Amino acid sequence: MLKLSTIFVFIFFTFLVAPSYIMAAAPLHTSAAILLCGIAPLVYVTYSASPFVTAIQLHIPPFARTSTEMLRRFAANAPPTTQLEIITQSMIGKPRVSSMKLGDLKPANKRFGMVNFERDTTIANKERKWYHFRAIGNFNVQKGNEGKIKHGWVWPEIAKTITKRHDAKP
Repeated sequence: MLKLSTIFVFIFFTFLVAPSYIMAAAPLHTSAAILLCGIAPLVYVTYSASPFVTAIQLHIPPFARTSTEMLRRFAANAPPTTQLEIITQSMIGKPRVSSMKLGDLKPANKRFGMVNFERDTTIANKERKWYHFRAIGNFNVQKGNEGKIKHGWVWPEIAKTITKRHDAKP
């Protein structure tokens, strides 16, 4: 909802209010300030909200689906080849799905703490056509939402596995 309202603020100030000030022969600094009122929120929301993860889909092997204990064992020692899909939202609210292997993720602390996992996207970007969006490399998986999801405890275990694996590398 925040992203959508930010787009409306941008459209209102940039295409309605600022041209009205320019046509009324208002001082240039006033027109520029009005234009900035539309552009600044859009830039800020785009930068700050882009890495937030809305869902994670982990491809769990059949043996780990048999019981909670087997799932717990799998989560504690998930292999780096485990496939997962991380879903974020684009600026217009459309889901963006990033498919990767668990070994591609590593812990990070970027964008003033707004990014806590990252992946290298150079290979994925080389494989894409020029007219496709670039691959997403920065993610913010928020803590504290595990209780709202069935088997929500799995992701913190997977995150510990990612951190352990990354810390063990020389």
